[in-house]
Amino acid sequence: MITRLFRLERDMAYEEAFNEVGSYNLTTSIKVEPGTLAMYSTHVPDDPKTCYVFEVYADDDAYNVHAASEQFGAFVQMAGKVLTGRAVFPVTPRLMLEKSEPLFVDGPNEIEPHLVFVDVKPGNDEAFLAAITANMRKAIEVEPGVLVMYATTLADNPNRWVFWEVYASAEAYAAHRDAQHFKDYIAATEDIVAGKEFFVLTADTLVNKGSLN
Repeated sequence: MITRLFRLERDMAYEEAFNEVGSYNLTTSIKVEPGTLAMYSTHVPDDPKTCYVFEVYADDDAYNVHAASEQFGAFVQMAGKVLTGRAVFPVTPRLMLEKSEPLFVDGPNEIEPHLVFVDVKPGNDEAFLAAITANMRKAIEVEPGVLVMYATTLADNPNRWVFWEVYASAEAYAAHRDAQHFKDYIAATEDIVAGKEFFVLTADTLVNKGSLN
């Protein structure tokens, strides 16, 4: 499985056109490309020129099919005019969970994506993975408002974990934080986590095929 995280900086003078082409790229790809498993486009609420995009492909061949597609070519052409900055975070999938139903959101919505960076003290990979696995699997199983939970690590720094999470609403996230399995995760990792960065994002286009587990 291939996971890709981007931070994009855009010229807001082209916001409407950029969003339209981005939506076309994501919604078309999830429909017609069997190996494109998930694509999420978001922006920072108080800094809309800054966008985060997370993508999941079945393998390298699936990504190559997407890269050669007409809809991605249209996006690349637009991005050449609009983007003022681009950062790539090479991430390795560790645990990828979704609800069984496909997700297809395009336009104004209440969905709340989160991007979380967690620094784990060296030597604690197995303990941290065990703790997040218990929390994430239970959350996807019993919480209706937890739609997506991905755990990855930076390819060049496996002690820095990158989480991509999608909640049905702010209320769904509040309910998750109040769940016992989340409290157990916090307690289990309190002494092995060195630091966190947390971003609440605005959803633009969020699509997946569902059922990753």
